[in-house]
Parts: sequence; C-alpha cells; structure tokens
Amino acid sequence: MTKLRDQVAIVTGGGRGIGRAVAETLAALGASVVVASRNAPELDTVVRAIRGAGGRALAQTADVSDERQVEDLVLATERWVGPASILVNNAGTIEPLAPLARSDPALWLRNIAVNIGGTYMPTRAVLPWMLERGAGRIVNVIGHQPAPGLSAASTSKGGVVQLTRTLAIELEHTGVTVCAYDPGPVDTALLRRMQRASADDLRAAEGDRAQEQAGRVRSPKDAARVIAYLTLATTHRNGQMLPMDDADLARAVEDALPG
Repeated sequence: MTKLRDQVAIVTGGGRGIGRAVAETLAALGASVVVASRNAPELDTVVRAIRGAGGRALAQTADVSDERQVEDLVLATERWVGPASILVNNAGTIEPLAPLARSDPALWLRNIAVNIGGTYMPTRAVLPWMLERGAGRIVNVIGHQPAPGLSAASTSKGGVVQLTRTLAIELEHTGVTVCAYDPGPVDTALLRRMQRASADDLRAAEGDRAQEQAGRVRSPKDAARVIAYLTLATTHRNGQMLPMDDADLARAVEDALPG
C-alpha cells in the first residue's frame, strides 16, 4: 500500500513494542521512517527489518527529553530525506512504580521530563516546517489511568492530554492536526514490568495479569494500525482523545486500512 508515499515520519520510542510496530506499519504504507530511541542496537534491528521488507528507514539515537538530541534528530531527518510531515510521540516511561509517599523523587521528575518534555520537545521541533507547508499529523500515545503506584505516569500522561488539547486549539485551520490515542493494555515490555510489580507497589499489577488471562491484552500491531490511520492526510481528528475501545474509530480504521 502507498497511502503514505512521499510522507516522512519520526517515531519516538521506536525500538520496541508499539513504537516498533508503528514504524514498521508506516514504512509498509510507503512512508520514509526515522526510528528514534536511546537504544541503538534495538533501532538497528528495527531498521534492518523495515529495509528487509522493502521499506525506507533510518535509525537515530535520541533522548527525547534532551533539546540538543531532539534538534539532532530533526536535522538528521531533514538531511536524510526532508522535513517530517508525521510525528508519533510514543517514547515514555512508567517508573517509578510505587505509592507517592515512597516514590523516588529523581525517578518521578524524570518521568515528567520524558513523558511531557519528550512530547513537547519533538513537537516543537517539527512544527515550524509543518505550519509553513500547511500540512502535518502529530499523534501522541497516552494511557495509564490513575491508579495507586502510578502517580508519575498518570500525572505525566494527563499533562500530555492537556498539551494535546491546547495545541489543537493553536492548530485550528492550519492544516496541521494533533490528537492523542490510548491503546489500552498492549503486550509490551512496559506491561510486563507492571505485571512483575508487587501489589504493595502497584495494586494494578493484579488487574494487568487478569486482563492478559482474559485475553484482553492486544498486540502492538493492532495499536499501530490505529495510529497509522491517524497519520493519514485524509484523517482529521484534531484535538481528539481516542480510546482503544472507540467503535467508530475501529470502523474508520477498517475502512481506511482494510485487512
């Protein structure tokens, strides 16, 4: 399929899980994809897989909470194939997993820096060209509903929701859109980390294990198809917060990306 031909995408947190699935899906749809994360070996594996399937991809190590590294990411993209027309902000962390009273302050504030700062920084870096061109799609991956032991992750993802809503107002009538998608429970390393947590640290851990036993944990590829749909030029979802169980969204994805 070539629905994203001539599009240039940056996918953060692209070395594994949802990010990897998104990078592979966008490349299969014809986009040139820059895959970013802090783990160079993982990135190389993803890029080899994409190229092996006939797609175009570039690996770029980057800490999305670091302004200079984000600038280098965007510059590397432009030098390789041109400015990004698609940005998927998927990089994130869930640490610390502990009640707030026992949480590590450094880890807690690092969570905010990665989840909020790591959404703000790449978005700010790609927006000028998108606005100049009058076209662009930004998708923020959210999740982690409030739960004991998840104060940092819940707070930071709530911040990303408000960031998305505010930016959407700024982007009205520009041709650039931003939306947020909550993929729900997905079979990723982050979910495994939550499942291994003790009940004293994270009460939701037992619920995560129960969801998997009940068959409610989805494949990263399922989430990636929805995110790919949200990046299409024909998709106009500015300012929307989209949950994984949205039936209208599921139908729209099937219509746009059958199979």
